[in-house]
Amino acid sequence: MQQTDVKSQHLTASGNIAGLARNRFKSLSYRGNGTDGYVKLRNGGSTGEVLCELDVGTSDSFTIYVLLPGEGILFPSGIYVELSNVSACTVFYG
Repeated sequence: MQQTDVKSQHLTASGNIAGLARNRFKSLSYRGNGTDGYVKLRNGGSTGEVLCELDVGTSDSFTIYVLLPGEGILFPSGIYVELSNVSACTVFYG
């Protein structure tokens, strides 16, 4: 199995992770703002295919950590994170 370096990026608004380079999404932590919302991870940009979606509930005003199994999810055209009612999000990728 090939080992890759894991990197992280912190967001307080929607945006691209590490430009539009091919990456694997490994895990993330997020904190909601007390209103229903979501975190969507899209392939390649703000209108790309949603490859992962997480719901954020009204009680999610504390930090939640999500770890993906195996090698994570491949984003061939880069990872775009769309945040709705999320105060902050840190994405781990490699």
